[in-house]
Amino acid sequence: MKILRYFVQTIICYGVLFAQELPYGKPNFFQMKEDPKTKELTLATGSVIPQYVIDKIEPVKHLSYDIYHLRITTGKDDPVRFELVPENFSDEMELFFIDLEINGWVGPYSKTVIRNGANLVSGGLGSKNILIEVSVPQGEEMRFPVGRMIIPNGRPDNFDEIMQQGRKRKILPVPNEIKENGSGDPESNGMRIDRDHLRNILLCGYWPPTNEMVRPFSTNEELNPDGWIGDNWEERGYDIHSYFPTFDPPDCEGCGQGEGDLEVDYQDTSEDWWNIVDSINPVAIITFSRGGIDYRWELEWMTTNWDESQWIDDFEEPLLPTPSPPDSTWPHNAPRYSSLPMDSIETAMNLSGLNIYPVIDYTFGTGNYLSEYLGYHGVWYKAQMDSLNQIDRSCYLAGHIHVGGLADWGEALEAVNITLREVIDVLDENITLMGDVNFDGSVSILDLYFIISYLMQEVEFDYNAMLIADVTYDQMIDVFDILQLSDILSNSQ
Repeated sequence: MKILRYFVQTIICYGVLFAQELPYGKPNFFQMKEDPKTKELTLATGSVIPQYVIDKIEPVKHLSYDIYHLRITTGKDDPVRFELVPENFSDEMELFFIDLEINGWVGPYSKTVIRNGANLVSGGLGSKNILIEVSVPQGEEMRFPVGRMIIPNGRPDNFDEIMQQGRKRKILPVPNEIKENGSGDPESNGMRIDRDHLRNILLCGYWPPTNEMVRPFSTNEELNPDGWIGDNWEERGYDIHSYFPTFDPPDCEGCGQGEGDLEVDYQDTSEDWWNIVDSINPVAIITFSRGGIDYRWELEWMTTNWDESQWIDDFEEPLLPTPSPPDSTWPHNAPRYSSLPMDSIETAMNLSGLNIYPVIDYTFGTGNYLSEYLGYHGVWYKAQMDSLNQIDRSCYLAGHIHVGGLADWGEALEAVNITLREVIDVLDENITLMGDVNFDGSVSILDLYFIISYLMQEVEFDYNAMLIADVTYDQMIDVFDILQLSDILSNSQ
């Protein structure tokens, strides 16, 4: 390799990637002084709750409501969901599903929440003991709003095809092959290029614990006075950046709209979003939001480009997204899919010993509220960058994760670290190698030859090849890139 370096220097001399957040509410069960009168029922998968059981439920009067409770024993460790019956919801009815093992819940569901039928399935519960709570104004007839119990069937048939397409390595053109009359500036010793930092990963959170668990990755000293931990994170070659709203108090339950970046508002979120991605140019995006009040780490396989009729109102006018659907380039009410390595994240989380358990949601949506809206923006941005087919505008991975509202903030931060490690492993496999100007998957003497030939104006590079040739990251292709690449090749022998 000493001969190679001498050869290079000689030539230079000649010119050189459905748990869901709903408007918050708390079950009456936790506030009632009187023990609820419950009927108990054991259900098998797909079973419909019998009408005679419902008819025997006696309500308890609480405040101005009649509260009905039905205790369900599933006999299953698998997460379960329940079909909702929209025609049985009255105007002031509220429905919760309570996990009696951890005193967590999903809901509330109401006529407003399910008015359009976009998601007629409850969020998941990982419990064998579930309490269904229905509240209606006192004296109002209660028509039971729950149908069958469902255990999702797992991956859809087209899962592998979609994931393969979503994570496909960018195969970009060979540097215009060998052409006469290169594009270098004869008055210069190198070719200047305009490039941003290539390897930023974006984390976004909404309600706690998600905003708090990503806070240490914020570069904003006011939001993160303890200091940014995302700089060349774990020396893996990636900077991690986070953006999130803040709430007062930080451990809020209802929370409201919040303040700062990505407020719980459709228009504010979208405006902030495009400013953020334009400024940091992420190669991967993980969006987070609070799901059920439990300990789940729910990896969502899809988010949907809902039209205006499907979204749930936020806090301020306009209450729904504008425009709607947000993505005019994609069919109304059609999904885009996560490209996160969900299987490996699930496995790593299961081995972690954390009191947070992972679930992959292959089947249902992300909630029709700000969770779905934020998650869709992530996969939408990735699709936009895919269409550009440029190395410096590549986003290789994007997806959404729902985090249980009972998760400890410190443990949730460690779950973020685990997730990042799996994401970075995939990025390392897919991001084009610096110096691999002929895009054959390896850096070799042939790449060195191409760069030398480019500097001698014997070949022409397209913009992508120019970016890959800048192995010193100094925005120039010059003698120093040749020396750096020759050192890399020498050390690899």
